[in-house]
Amino acid sequence: MRNLNSAVWNLALIVPIVPACYLAYLFFGFLLTVSPFDFITYVSDDTGPYQAAPAVIGCLGFLIISFSPLGQYLGMEQKIPDPVRYPVPFIGLGGAWERLVSNFFSLDKWTLLFSIVLLPIVFPIFVVSVIATFMLFPYLAIVDAGYYVVMSVAKSVDERQYRRNTKRFVCPECARASDRPSYNACGHAIPGLRPSEGGIFNVEMESASFPCFGSKGKRKEIAQSCPKCSSPVETAEGRPFVVSVAGAPSSGKTSFVHSVLGRVVSTSGNGKADSARLYHAWEGPEMARYRAGICDPTPASFQMPNIVKLESGRLTTCRLLYMFDVGGEFFTGRIEADIQPQYAYTDALAFVLDPTCDKPADVALNAYRVFLDRYRQFNRMDASVTIDIPLAVVVTHADIPGPLSGLSGAELRDRLADNGYFNLVNAAERDFCKVSFFSCDARTESDMAVAAVRRLSEDAGEDIGQLLG
Repeated sequence: MRNLNSAVWNLALIVPIVPACYLAYLFFGFLLTVSPFDFITYVSDDTGPYQAAPAVIGCLGFLIISFSPLGQYLGMEQKIPDPVRYPVPFIGLGGAWERLVSNFFSLDKWTLLFSIVLLPIVFPIFVVSVIATFMLFPYLAIVDAGYYVVMSVAKSVDERQYRRNTKRFVCPECARASDRPSYNACGHAIPGLRPSEGGIFNVEMESASFPCFGSKGKRKEIAQSCPKCSSPVETAEGRPFVVSVAGAPSSGKTSFVHSVLGRVVSTSGNGKADSARLYHAWEGPEMARYRAGICDPTPASFQMPNIVKLESGRLTTCRLLYMFDVGGEFFTGRIEADIQPQYAYTDALAFVLDPTCDKPADVALNAYRVFLDRYRQFNRMDASVTIDIPLAVVVTHADIPGPLSGLSGAELRDRLADNGYFNLVNAAERDFCKVSFFSCDARTESDMAVAAVRRLSEDAGEDIGQLLG
């Protein structure tokens, strides 16, 4: 940006010279018709040299003052101003016009001082300088228009790429969503780095330049942080797919989450992803306890999401599977108030039910009603409005023989309706735009658990499903 500003600045002293000289030539021609200068027309038939000479003197004097130490002596600053903020902004019409106009008019005092002794030299320089000053406006307007047109096109292209490859930023630490993360460059946190007045393809900081255009570039490699909690993140502009898990206490929600994540990580999505890893350090020990057969109930208070980061060379950015394991007490109605920030941007929902508990149909229906009421309240959604994200009804303990074991899809849906869950099935299909049904053994890393999430991603129009096997 410094180079661009320098080019704009220096050309601002050169480009207006051509029209300024022509207008000065016409001006001095006009003076030859005004007394007392009109006597020259009586002395000489050829007035051309008398018009051209002052214009040439004015042009040369203007350039000498502009690009020599004499200009600094006269109070004109030729160098571009030092940056007062970072990223270095495009100077454009506002900055350059104000500065250059003040510089050119600083010649006024010298015109007065030398008006008598050096009038034949100073006056033409003054005339050319004043005309050139006013000729700056169209020049800088054209420069600004060109820059902002290119910037707007680049910004539009960048926005389309970002929506397709990232969509939004979800902080893995505070779980609040933002349009974009903050990018940490030379100690500065730049919110939502993108083409702007600070640069179209790169932004310039104190000691280095950083890419700011396109998901296909190296911008995603810049250190990032959450703009709301300032926590450093390693999401690398990955596209998040957020699944919130609901269900009665001890219905198998936590086991379901670990079943999905464990299966995806251990198989890299059955080989569909180049790599798959748990995002948080604390998720490793939790997964080890799950694999050892220990699965502690999730507290009712808000918990950070479990996340798997999936990389694939076929995709421009990585994919991030967020699974929010909400404590079962939240769905009993005994907790008056709680905060589940992910409900504002959840891409899909999984409702888990345990058919082996006491009165399973009643327990599941009650938990569903509390969950739905909380979800609608959080999003200020009327009861008559159909929720436009997909829901998967997941039946756990599929390893235990029973009428619901080993079924999925329409067959499981009909079996649920015939075995006391008709009200739940009816309510789910009334409240959500798309509903699917799965059963799995959540105590093991189950392909059917992964299949439920894969179906949710397909119903939500997300491409992360191709990396889940």
